[in-house]
Amino acid sequence: MIGGGYTGLAAARCLAGTHGLETAVLEAHRIGWGASGRNGGFALISVGKVGLEERIRVWGIEAARRSIRIGVEAVETVRELISIESIGCDPQPDGWLVAAHRPGRAAELQEQVRLYRDVLGYRDVEFLDRARLGQDGYLRGDSADGAIRFRRGFGLHPMKYVRGLASAAARRGAALFDRSPVVAWRREGSSHLLLTPTGTMRARRVVVATNGYTPERLHPFFHGRVLPAASNIVVTRPLTDGEWNEVGMLTTQVYSDTRKLLFYWRRLADGRLLFGGRAGVIDTPAGLFRRRQALESAIAARWPVLRGIGSDYFWHGNVCLSSDLMPHVNTVEGDPSVAYAMAYLGSGVALASHCGGLAADLVVGKPIPRDTPLTAAGLARFPLPFLRRAYLAGAYVAYGIKDRWL
Repeated sequence: MIGGGYTGLAAARCLAGTHGLETAVLEAHRIGWGASGRNGGFALISVGKVGLEERIRVWGIEAARRSIRIGVEAVETVRELISIESIGCDPQPDGWLVAAHRPGRAAELQEQVRLYRDVLGYRDVEFLDRARLGQDGYLRGDSADGAIRFRRGFGLHPMKYVRGLASAAARRGAALFDRSPVVAWRREGSSHLLLTPTGTMRARRVVVATNGYTPERLHPFFHGRVLPAASNIVVTRPLTDGEWNEVGMLTTQVYSDTRKLLFYWRRLADGRLLFGGRAGVIDTPAGLFRRRQALESAIAARWPVLRGIGSDYFWHGNVCLSSDLMPHVNTVEGDPSVAYAMAYLGSGVALASHCGGLAADLVVGKPIPRDTPLTAAGLARFPLPFLRRAYLAGAYVAYGIKDRWL
């Protein structure tokens, strides 16, 4: 196993505990160092960034329906892992809202609810207008014109969760090696030799679980196939009851909005507001300072009562994008002994936990469903991959304009 985050640990737990194999996890830094320890703690049914209309048109109704079920299964995987492994990660009650960031988007959300319910047969979703959002204690403010509420999806403490997964994998016999980056990889007969600064691991099968931190030279297959993108998070001081009343968030639902460069936020157990968003190409100190300021300004713009509140904490990390905007679980072309699961597009808490198990099944030859692009298609290489950062910078400009005016 290469990668000690949600994917790698879920796969290790499955390989050691379910398949009874001698299993080792190699992590370049500390367990949970990457996105698994630095996200907002949103376990959602979201699977990729392909819209419902396009899924239905390109994939067909049955595959589109299956993609929704996969998202539900992924959230249930997290709930089951927390329960079975007694992981103390502060899970909150279910409920995920996607709020219209401009008045015109409310009608689009109503149409999405119709597609979910009437076309795809998914009933655990409803549309809330401005009055319902305020009356039911979900949200107030200028960006509360309407929202989709998914009944599944919840918040948790991401670092506590990844540490709980690590403990679960270790209890089932997996060996965990942190500070063990794979600096070279070569074949010797039917074995893979994974070289680290302090030793060499010999393995018959390998699962690559590095997501937004996949080294370009790790293995020839992975060159040019993923695009890391920065996600940034601030956490405020604990808000007063009066401030929460003005904000309108009287429950612990988790939230995102309809922006292309979306914002996401939730109320933490200690009364703080966590607020995050996508931005940034180069992680310079000045750039990180501007990202933090931008998030604080976004909070103030959304809720004037919080103007000047600042933030007590700030962190950032990489989400992982694919060229087709879908996550992928598959084996390397021409080598079924190497499996991978990655490109969760910012929804990795649930998906990584679920897909790690799928990758474990794949690498031991167990059949898995192949009825959506998640598992039916391999991870494609970006066109002209040396331009990936330019693609990202251009997308930030274009999406920023759309979010502001469209």
